[in-house]
Parts: sequence; structure tokens; C-alpha cells
Amino acid sequence: MMGQKTGRREEPGKPWLDLKGENGRKYFFFALIAVSFLLILLYNTFTPMMSDDLTYAENVAGANFRDLIRKEKYQYKHWTGRSVSHMILRLFLLGDKWFFNICNSAAFVALSLFMYYNVERRKKYDAFIYLLIHLFLWIFAVSFEQTVLWETGACNYLWGSMIIMGYLSALRYCMKADYSGISQIAAGVGLFLLGVLSGWCNENTSGGCILLAGIWIGLYVWKKKRVRIWMISGIVGNLTGFLFMILAPGNAERAAYIEEEHTGLMALVSRWQKCNLAVREHFFVLISIAIVVFILVRLQKAAWERSLNMLLYFFVFIATCYALVLAPEPMGRAYFGAGIFLMISCVQGIVDVVDTDIYLRALKYGAVSVLALYFFFEYMESGAQLMRIYRESEERFRYIEEQRAAGNMDITVPLLRPDFQNKYSDAYNSDLSDEDSRYWVNVAYAAYFHVDSVSAVPREEWDAY
Repeated sequence: MMGQKTGRREEPGKPWLDLKGENGRKYFFFALIAVSFLLILLYNTFTPMMSDDLTYAENVAGANFRDLIRKEKYQYKHWTGRSVSHMILRLFLLGDKWFFNICNSAAFVALSLFMYYNVERRKKYDAFIYLLIHLFLWIFAVSFEQTVLWETGACNYLWGSMIIMGYLSALRYCMKADYSGISQIAAGVGLFLLGVLSGWCNENTSGGCILLAGIWIGLYVWKKKRVRIWMISGIVGNLTGFLFMILAPGNAERAAYIEEEHTGLMALVSRWQKCNLAVREHFFVLISIAIVVFILVRLQKAAWERSLNMLLYFFVFIATCYALVLAPEPMGRAYFGAGIFLMISCVQGIVDVVDTDIYLRALKYGAVSVLALYFFFEYMESGAQLMRIYRESEERFRYIEEQRAAGNMDITVPLLRPDFQNKYSDAYNSDLSDEDSRYWVNVAYAAYFHVDSVSAVPREEWDAY
């Protein structure tokens, strides 16, 4: 009929996009993933190559895959057993930085999704939990500037943790599906390969992965009184990769260069205290959150099984941290993987709290809103500083190339302006020395650009120079 409206009629009072319904939650959830990818991509884009990136890039320049294997074999014998992480790095350094930026951003999002998958009793397409995981990563991840944005560090820590959480997610999926019969073969092969990779990523985090997988398998066997092929193949893969990593001859050779103030029992006591201080520095807030939500769950008189996932991840976090007592002088970034386990424990505890009480709901959503507001201002301010650092780094790179083309092989460049320093850039920890042109970063610049030397002076002196 003329004048009659056509199309779908909306129910009175019902919005077009109902965020409480599954479809609305799904659209919002995937929109949140897309935004998360773009946010980290911008930061990756404005993080320049620095320090070890230049050294490794020069090392692999013009290499083919066989050359990469040969170079990694040499490093395995003389420096470190983290072959998986360093092969990933070498492959990325063969290409342009923009390709790494995209892949690294995808790895960050993948890590967040694996963390999300390992939280039990969440709603389907639970955007609140996914947002909380991202806020925890951005605000509380250990040495974010080194472990996520710096190319060499990201391949060691972000990618290692992503592979480890991918393996644990695959193992959890297989346990839920409980594959039997002929279908065990594909699951067994896949878990073995993933197990080798996850066991070969990072000494303490891979150890934590093996511990958690072993506990899961033990609980499965205890409850169901049976063992599956894919469980055995997965844990065997884990142990195989882990042994290849820790038995690398390069570990012993590198340890010979490390000097400790104490020896014997006092060395262990000193290392233990250093771990205590590092745990307090990196994780005090997250541990406090875990304690509070655990007490809330217990006060609600929930069954102890409800807290099992939270407690398991917290236990593995503790074990992963204090495994570093075995290392003479671990870097702060070595705690990154332990932090991932702790974040999952905290998020699981928050999910475990029954929030039918309006005050608990207000506390939960209010706290996350405050975190999101804090992150917004921090992201905007630090992002502006990252862009300024990137601009000065690119100007410096271009200047070195121009001077080399003009025949100048001893080049002086300006240091980065100190005003641009922020928590999401490692550029100042990796900058050139203005005191010694033989400093290792200066040497790395000179080797990368194929000049005799690179010196640095403060910006105001360079302008006059």
C-alpha cells in the first residue's frame, strides 16, 4: 500500500543494538579487539629500532634461511639457548619494520585473547573481562617498553608468552573436548609441536608453563582415571624444548662473564632478596587485588573448587618468579611472563566474586572505569612523546646516512631530548653515549651504518657543532 512503511519493525523501548543480548555483546567485543589492535599498532609504529635491534639487523643483513640457522647455531653454542625467540627476531629483521609492527600488534592481541580464554565462568563475548585484561597489560605489564614494544625484547618476551599461553589454551581446549580414539592423533601431534615451542621460549616462564600443564594433567587423571595420548605428547614436547634451551652450551659460557658479590649460601640468600624486591616493585598492586578478591570469594562461602583456577595461576606466578633465584642476575623484564600468570589469576578472582550486591557491582565497574580513564590520559601523553622520540631518531638515522654518503666516516649526532622520556619508550636506556664512542650502543650504530665511529653530544651542543 502507498505510504505504508516497510522493513523490520523495532519493538517499543528496545534499542537497535542491545548490549545485553548476545549479538550486541559480540559486536562490541569484536570492536574492542579492533580498537586494541589499533592502539598497540600506533605505539609499535612510533617505536624506532634501537640497541640490539641494530646489532642483530647488521648480523642478518643479506642472509638466507640457511645462514640464519648457522648464525643461530653459533649463538646457541656461545651465548643463549632461546633459539625460538631469536629465530623469530632474525626473520623479522630480514624485512621492513612495518611488517614487524603489524605482526607484533597481532601477537599482543593474540596474547590477550589466550588470557581471556583461560578465565573460567565468564560470559560469552565478555567485553568487560577483555577490557580488564588489556588495562592490566598496558598498566601493569613488566617493562612494557622493553617486553612489548622494543623489537628484540618483544620477540623474547611478548612472543614467548604468546606461544606459551597458546599452548596452554590448546591443552585446555583438548581437555574440554576430551579427544579419544583416532582423533587423539592430530591433537597429539599439534600439542607436541606447540609443546616444543613453548618449552623453548623462556627459562622461567616455560618452566611455569610445564608446571601448570603438569598440574592440569594430574588433576585430569585423578578425576577421570585415564590418560590421553595428547597429554603425554604435549608434556613430552614441553620438556624436550625446555631441555634444549637450558642445556645450551652458550648458557654456561655466558654465565662465566657474570660476577656476583656473594658466593655459596649467601649468594642464594642475596638472590632470594632480589626476587622479593622485584616482586614488590612489579606486582604489589596486582597481588593486593588478588588478595582482596580472594577474601571476598571466601566470605561469600563459595565452594573451594570455584577458586581453583585463580589459585593455580597464582601458584604458578609465585613459582615462575622465584625460579629466578637460580639465575645470577636476572633482568627486570624476566618477570614479564610471571606477570601474565598473575593477571589471569586476578581476573579470574574478579569473575569469581558474585556481584549480585549493588555495592560490589559499583566497586567492580567503578574501579575498571577509573583504570580506563587513567590509561586514556597516560596513552595520549606518552603517545605524543613517542612520536617526538621517533621523529628525532629518524632525523638522526637520515643524518648519519647523509654524512656517510658525503664521505664522513666519523659522525657526531645529537642525543635525544630528555623532555620526551616516558614509561613506554626504552630509547633512553638504549641511547648513545656522549662520553665514549666505544660504548656498545655507539659501536652498534657504527656497524649498522658502516661508518668508522658514531659519537653523541647533547642537542644544544650539537646545534652549535
